[in-house]
Amino acid sequence: MKTLGEAAMDLPWLNPSVASITTLARSTLSTAWTQVRSDPGIALLSAHLFNESPTSRVSGDVAILEAILQHQADNQLGIVDWNQAGPADVHRVCHRQAFLAAELAERVGCDERQAWVAAFLAPLGWLALAAVDPAHIAEHIDALRKNTDTCSWQRCAWGLDHGSLARRLCRSWRLPHSLATIISHLGLPADIAERLGVEVRLFQVVKLAVTLIQEAGNGLGLPIGASSLDLLGPLHLEKNEVEKLTVCALATAPPTLQWESPAQHPLLIDLLRLSLENRRQNDSAWIERLQQELDYLQEALVRKSDVDDNRLNNMKLASLAELAAGAGHEINNPLAVISGQAQYVLKQMDWLNVPAEEIENVGEYLDNLRSKVAPSLQKIIGQTQRIHSILKELMQFARPLPPDFQHQSASELIDEVAGSLQSLAGEHQVQLLLPDIAVDEILHVDPAQARVALSGILRNAIEAAPAGGWARIRLESHDDDLIAFIVEDNGAGPDASALEHLFDPFFSGRSAGRGRGMGLPTAWRLARQQGGDLSFAGAAAGTTRFVLTLRLAQSVHIHGRTGTHVLTLVRSA
Repeated sequence: MKTLGEAAMDLPWLNPSVASITTLARSTLSTAWTQVRSDPGIALLSAHLFNESPTSRVSGDVAILEAILQHQADNQLGIVDWNQAGPADVHRVCHRQAFLAAELAERVGCDERQAWVAAFLAPLGWLALAAVDPAHIAEHIDALRKNTDTCSWQRCAWGLDHGSLARRLCRSWRLPHSLATIISHLGLPADIAERLGVEVRLFQVVKLAVTLIQEAGNGLGLPIGASSLDLLGPLHLEKNEVEKLTVCALATAPPTLQWESPAQHPLLIDLLRLSLENRRQNDSAWIERLQQELDYLQEALVRKSDVDDNRLNNMKLASLAELAAGAGHEINNPLAVISGQAQYVLKQMDWLNVPAEEIENVGEYLDNLRSKVAPSLQKIIGQTQRIHSILKELMQFARPLPPDFQHQSASELIDEVAGSLQSLAGEHQVQLLLPDIAVDEILHVDPAQARVALSGILRNAIEAAPAGGWARIRLESHDDDLIAFIVEDNGAGPDASALEHLFDPFFSGRSAGRGRGMGLPTAWRLARQQGGDLSFAGAAAGTTRFVLTLRLAQSVHIHGRTGTHVLTLVRSA
């Protein structure tokens, strides 16, 4: 003998009412949605349009009419009088959950119809059980509310719990994957549901709606795994507003319909066929208009592509001009010094034109000449080294060496970089705040390039902080493969006009005394080359933040220090 759950799984569908079928034969689903949306059969049929966009749902009318005709051989199965005690209780819960979910969806910007369908069908197992055993479903609801271990009770009474039954029905009735995931896995955390392909806000809306109805004592014991207070925050909803919506939902009731079998109306099939034929003819004209729109969109796309190509070329030219201007300025200054000092040395060489017999003391004469020329030559050497440094930085940005990947301790990297910038922090009277690490992460990076990248960001933070201010590094988990180095300072942050140029080499809009403008661009370039990234995370509440992500070595951790320590590098004024 089959268990109640097995009997429910044999159900081919839930039959819509004659009134709903007649309404859809005369009108489109979009027009008649509010009239038919509380019919479980229509909700189940419209579930197959779950992933359709609002603009493409017109064609779904044909699919629904075709599905109704296809199931007419089974028109005696799935017939339920939802006004009957027991099925009416299930129907009322579905309606209230759907009503509340649609209201919440409107406030958070989700698709209201998707929210209605998902919340209405969330108790899918209960709907099927009401169809196969309407006379005893009220007893099951009473038993549910008396048992604390609902899953064990359901397995004993039905042969399987509601979640297992819902998953099997979703597969049997071929519901879309995203909808089936919501129905079958309401108890999952939102981030895991998102990985399964669910639109996370929609999932949270349905989960909250079901939770609120259940907390009011009117639900069907679906496993949620969270309270309504836990679910309000991610949706940015106020408790008072949600409570008012819940009161409205609890006060609503499904519209009263006569739940007659389509088999009692033999002319209904003829009406459906006639409506379907007319709908297909209308679709032909609609498809032709759609083809014309596609042609127009194709032309518009080609035009936009041309505009984007020109814009990209202009951006390349602008970036090249910025680079040329910045590099030219940086190189021109030392060249001017070299030229001036060379001219000075050349002028001093006029002393060599003095006849030898006029020189009383040759040694003294040469020592005097050396003292005049040597400082200028030293300046020339220094400026050539400066040009070499500029070109080296530019080449490191433009064409860095391939990374030599090795294991590198995150804490050692931070300590080395902070130590190398100790004197700079002292000059600027800035405190360095470094993390104390409980479990040291091991990076998979080129150690030298990682040091250059982190140094460039921390140097930028030190130079941006005011005298007496601070700069700090924090570590945060990013995902399974990356770790984030959060570099912050209490400076004013970049101007809005400079944001798009933060990672441009030699950007000339920086404040005076802030270096050549190669630190951030080089850090970004080296981070990207090693599979990481560098981004500006904003300036708020007196804190400017940059985030450097680097790859982790697989499953390597070293226990280390815990807490926080301050590396104080403040010089007296």
